[in-house]
Order: sequence, then C-alpha cells, then structure tokens
Amino acid sequence: GLISIYGQNMSGANFAASQVPLTTGLGNSCIGVNGSPIPLLYVSPGQINAQLPFHAGGNASLTIHTPDGLSNDFPLNVQAAAPSIFVTSSGSRTLGLVVRNTNGQIVTPTNPIHPKDAITIYLTGMGQTSPAIPAGAAAPSDPLARVSQSPAITIAGMDLAVSYAGLAPGEVGVYQINATVPSSVLTGRSLPLTIDQGGAATT
Repeated sequence: GLISIYGQNMSGANFAASQVPLTTGLGNSCIGVNGSPIPLLYVSPGQINAQLPFHAGGNASLTIHTPDGLSNDFPLNVQAAAPSIFVTSSGSRTLGLVVRNTNGQIVTPTNPIHPKDAITIYLTGMGQTSPAIPAGAAAPSDPLARVSQSPAITIAGMDLAVSYAGLAPGEVGVYQINATVPSSVLTGRSLPLTIDQGGAATT
C-alpha cells in the first residue's frame, strides 16, 4: 500500500520520483522499514510519500534517514489488507475516486451511480497479489495482478458483483476494483459504499 508520512526536516528540498521502478532514495533521504529501504514517490521537508513492501506485515519499525540525521524508530502495525479509497476535491466536496464506466467520469451528486452501472473504484492497501509484483514496480496488464484476498463491495448493504480486484496496470501501489451495481439497488442521495477485505473495511 501507499503511505504518507508527515513531520519536519525530513528532506532538504522537494523531490518527486521521475522513473519506474521507483528508487529507494530521493534528495538524499530514504525510509527504512525493519531496516530495509522502501520505494519513494515524493519527499519534502514536511511530507514523504512511499510504498510499503509486500513482505512487510505485523509489527514493524519505520526510520527516516536524512542528510541531517536519523529519526527515532517509529512503530507501526501492518495489516494483510487495509483498503482505502483515494479521494479528490470538487469545490468544497471531498469525493471518493469512483468512476462510472459509461462516461468515464467520477461519481458526483450530478453524475450519480445508477442501477446496473459498471463502476471502477481506485484505492490502495489491498495487500498481496498473484502474481506478486516487486515493490516500486509498475503493475502488469498481462497477466493482471489480482489480490490474494477477495473483497466484498456493498452499496447500502446490497452486494455488487466484482469482476476484478487487483493492481491497476501501469501504476505503482494503486489498486482498482471493477464492479457492477445490482438492478435492485436502493436509491438515495447519500448511500454508503463499503469495501470489506479480510476483516478490514472502509466506507
């Protein structure tokens, strides 16, 4: 999964990854998880975006290495799956990155989900895949890297049919779920969409 770390003095300047596979060092800063460097997408004095390696799990320790020194060890717990939908802003609204396949546009109050719609949900944190893809590498399109633990998707408690759940081809650490809304789905202006995977859920 992709993670963001917030703090101070974590890099001397802003640097963004310019190549794939991702490198484990940007701007002379790097992050170690259990002593091993992890791929970086972006570093700045106040924020670092990175990808946890697929072998990380359970109790782990994170350390930031910078030209100015070494941070304390930061303990964290890494679950096998912790799905989290990406969000985007539209005016004052925060919207989940859920796309209606009929028009390729993000679901909004003026572009709502309909019964029988095919949708694509973009998220991270879905864990191991088959085949396994090295951390920092772009996901393949053939074969697709499907998640090892299948998710259950619901709208207002009603199951959606999932045709694919796995890494988004060409992306690093980004997953997608392709699903179809049932014809009998409840209607309303603000119904919860829930993803449950391996006992970890997000709504």
